[in-house]
Amino acid sequence: MAKPTSFHSDILPLFTERDIRAMSKAFNLASYDDVKAHAAIIYDRIRGIGGAVMPPPPPRGEGPWPQANIELFAQWMADGYQP
Repeated sequence: MAKPTSFHSDILPLFTERDIRAMSKAFNLASYDDVKAHAAIIYDRIRGIGGAVMPPPPPRGEGPWPQANIELFAQWMADGYQP
């Protein structure tokens, strides 16, 4: 059986320094507790639901995540938000 996805090894590396800085007024993407608390909102926004897709396309950001990253984030939630 595959090991569950974890915040520190699987999810945190998906956020760039630019993403973390850009979102710092709302919450800390580098913080397990903050990302867990806002996971549903983050999941919607990386899929472009509830507002502009995040991260924004250039020049303001690195652009939307590939589908594999979105699925990994969904798997992390399904696995119970492992640290």
